[in-house]
Amino acid sequence: MGLFGKKDPCAICGGKVKGLFPSKVDGQLICSDCYGNVDLPDGAVKGMTLSEFRGYMAFREENDVLRQQFQTTHQVDFGWLDDKFLFDMSHGLLCMDKHLNRTIFETKHIKSFVIREDSVVLFEGSAAGLICYPSFVPERVMEIAPEIDRIRMQEQMQRNAERFVDMLDGKRDNDTHYHHYRDIPEPFQKFLIEIYFDHPYWSVFTADMSGPTFDNTYPDVNDYLRDYHNRAAIMDELAHALMELAFPGAPVVDPNAPAMPAEPVAAPVDAVTEIQRYKALLDQGIITEEEFTAKKRQLLGI
Repeated sequence: MGLFGKKDPCAICGGKVKGLFPSKVDGQLICSDCYGNVDLPDGAVKGMTLSEFRGYMAFREENDVLRQQFQTTHQVDFGWLDDKFLFDMSHGLLCMDKHLNRTIFETKHIKSFVIREDSVVLFEGSAAGLICYPSFVPERVMEIAPEIDRIRMQEQMQRNAERFVDMLDGKRDNDTHYHHYRDIPEPFQKFLIEIYFDHPYWSVFTADMSGPTFDNTYPDVNDYLRDYHNRAAIMDELAHALMELAFPGAPVVDPNAPAMPAEPVAAPVDAVTEIQRYKALLDQGIITEEEFTAKKRQLLGI
């Protein structure tokens, strides 16, 4: 069959397969209407048999029922074109698409989640509770603050010197001429989100949001920290929303909180001293011979 020859019908619906490079499953042509409904981890379709793909299509039809009843009660948005997490708290549903075209997950599917700053864990959530770890990003930023101040001062002095030279040469003052760019490395690159599922088609969903960056022309620590705290607040909102949806009532754990004091442990009993004390009570006629004998056997473990 040539490039423009007649194509076989769609192996799923029997409809016409259009386009020069149609999708295939298990070597069989799939039309765009059927394949366009696929929402699976990367590479999952490639290893499917046609029978398994039919099973997935049946799952998508069942998932449409959840889609029809989905009512967004909360939304965590990473940005205009970035990831969005839609929550239906009343029905216990989660979807990572503002149009609800992706898989709808039920509460029972969510096992746990982790939110990181690069490789450093910021939040861990499960039925055991939400663990909120401290971030060291603000501390790292303050450590490089003196170097940033030095760069800003150096740049200002250089701009002033260049302006003075231009004035002597009779050149027109043009501030854009004096912009110097310095690449200042950031403490971290991305917030990374991993949600783990007990689901027939998904084991983990991953997303990320870029961290703030320094203005390479006019780097400012306060601007960076302001942007960082705004983005970190979105991660905090996401973590608590996931907990409310999947693990309502689970505790929030602060790993830096002091441990609860242990219950006081009773001092070990000195059997000889106790026997002597009960012997004195016997001699004083306070207890009987039988009571003394029973207590002595108890203390000696016989």
